[in-house]
Amino acid sequence: MTLAPLQHRSAAFWDNVYTRPDTIFEPIPPSERRLLQDRAGVALGQHAMDIGTGLGEWACQMAKIGLQVTGYDCSRVAIERARELHSEHGGALRFEAHDFDADAIPSPLQTGSLDLVSCRHSLQFLEIPRLIADVRRWLRPDGVLHVTTAVTEKLRDGRKIGMPEEHVQALAQDWREHDRYDLDAHGEITVVILRGPYG
Repeated sequence: MTLAPLQHRSAAFWDNVYTRPDTIFEPIPPSERRLLQDRAGVALGQHAMDIGTGLGEWACQMAKIGLQVTGYDCSRVAIERARELHSEHGGALRFEAHDFDADAIPSPLQTGSLDLVSCRHSLQFLEIPRLIADVRRWLRPDGVLHVTTAVTEKLRDGRKIGMPEEHVQALAQDWREHDRYDLDAHGEITVVILRGPYG
C-alpha cells in the first residue's frame, strides 16, 4: 500500500493554530509516558526525536524518562512557545523549527544517530513514505519508531483527525518487530511501536 499524507497543513496554518488564544490542547497523562517506557523499552540517556512536537508536551514527557530529546515542528510559533514552556530540562530537551516535507534534512540527523523517533498525532500530516525512509536511516539497528494516532473508523469526536485502520496496519511492513496497543477503551487512539528498521 502507498501511504500518502492524509491531511496536509502548511506552516502558516500551524502558526495560526498556535497563535490563537482559544486553542485547547489536552494534557498528556503520566500513564502514557509509562507505557512508552515499558512497551518501547527506552532507557536513560538514549537519543530521541519528536516530529510535529507542537508545544512540546510529549517531548517533555520523554525528557522526564531521561532521554536526550529534540522536538521538531514546522511552526516557528509553536517552537518559540515550547522553548518558553519547557526550559526546566536544560540541555536534555531542545526544540527546532523544521518542515520535514520541504526543508533539507537537519545536519544532526545522521545515519544511526537515534534510538527513538516519535510521531504523536503528526504522521498523517506528513509525506509518510519519504519520512519513514529517512527515519529508517536515522535509527540505530535496534531503534524504535513510535507512532500515536487516532483511528478514523473508530472516532466518535469529529474534531480529531486520524489515520484509516488499513494505513495503521501498513506501518508494520518491513520492520523486524512491531507492537500495538490502544490508549482508550474504544480503540480511538492507538500506538504502533516499530523496532529494527530493515534496509
